[in-house]
Amino acid sequence: MFMVALTINGKQIKVKENLTLLEVIRKMGISIPTLCYHPDLLPHGSCRLCTVEISKNGKTRMVTACNFPVREGIEVKTHSDRVIRLRRTLVELLLARCPEVSVIQNLAGELGIEKGRFHAPRPENDCILCGLCIRTCNEIVGAHAIGFSRRGTLKKVGTPFEVDSDQCIACGACEFICPTGAIKMEMDRIRKIKLSGTGMQRPCRYALLGLVDFMVCSNGFECWRCEVDQSMEDCFKTHPAFALKPAKDLQPISVAGFTFRPDLLHSEEHVWAQTMDRQIRLGLDEMSALFAIEADAIILPSVGSSLRKGETLAEIVSGHKKVIIPSPLSGTVTAVNRNVLESPNLAWRDPYRRGWLIMIEPGPSEHLSGFFRGQRAKTWFAHQANHLSGHVSKRMQNAGDGKSIRKMIRKHWDKFAELLFTTGTSFVNDENSPKVRT
Repeated sequence: MFMVALTINGKQIKVKENLTLLEVIRKMGISIPTLCYHPDLLPHGSCRLCTVEISKNGKTRMVTACNFPVREGIEVKTHSDRVIRLRRTLVELLLARCPEVSVIQNLAGELGIEKGRFHAPRPENDCILCGLCIRTCNEIVGAHAIGFSRRGTLKKVGTPFEVDSDQCIACGACEFICPTGAIKMEMDRIRKIKLSGTGMQRPCRYALLGLVDFMVCSNGFECWRCEVDQSMEDCFKTHPAFALKPAKDLQPISVAGFTFRPDLLHSEEHVWAQTMDRQIRLGLDEMSALFAIEADAIILPSVGSSLRKGETLAEIVSGHKKVIIPSPLSGTVTAVNRNVLESPNLAWRDPYRRGWLIMIEPGPSEHLSGFFRGQRAKTWFAHQANHLSGHVSKRMQNAGDGKSIRKMIRKHWDKFAELLFTTGTSFVNDENSPKVRT
């Protein structure tokens, strides 16, 4: 790793090249205000309060220190007159928007601002649009339950289409990170869970975060009187999501040449599921998607039709051969991916995103107990992937050699179908062959 030399407030230093200016400045003990920065999140630079002045070769400009990398030969001023004037203006604007928020008042006091020059109508809440809550939900929790909506002066934080999102697990991480206390997702979500009548049946939020294997909430989601909740706070001294960072465990990984998505639910039929509010998206995992590599057609149920568990979810046709994938769920089909109908091999090329198959609205009594999640899903997937890879030619045994597997499926369709049928996939060799089901 290379070292770069730079000057900060007249002091020459050498630091590692992969650091940001803010990291170096704070290691030097220099205080710079921030509202949108957190060390566990990717820098965003939205509040602009960490702006510093840099110079090189006679040229000077202002940059945000949180996302600006250290560079050879630059001179940095953290508290020049120009920088202070800019910070004062930024804080005055924030003070006009949120005059009663303590963190803004403290910043104003540090900069000697007794009364701001600007005035603005009071917004619905004290949100300063820093995006910390959204990035925490995405990068730390991995729920992707909230985001920005609208534009300009109407821009705000909320759920998609401003309706209650099933993606929210009521973990409270967004409230924990909010610098102004504007977001109230945790209690709103808990209240809606309790009113829906599912509070006693819903998994504990610490199970959904991955801190415990499985636990059902036993007190109606009244987390403020839960001994588990209190013990987590005592143990981590911070919000459990920041201690665990569950989103990092949701990154796709390669298993025996196949991609495993920890953020999806997996079934023995080699079908993945993704909950999307009150509907569920279904698709093929990379093992069953291999049959679509040269498929002539993929036949899917029509929109509005009722699909029962065990009935045909997808029929992949290639010449006189076809594979029938049974559905792991019952419900009503609400959407069909027409791109897959028009280009069947899309289910192979991009099985976890654009190659999804259908959306289904499950019945009120339907549940996801037939799917694997977490470590159990990873263990099952690894067993199946190794089982499939271990019964082919030697050149396919090269770990991660996905291209060889894709070439072999064309020559050994029958063998692959036979291997996969033991995990729940039905195979039909031709029109006269009997269907084989587990």
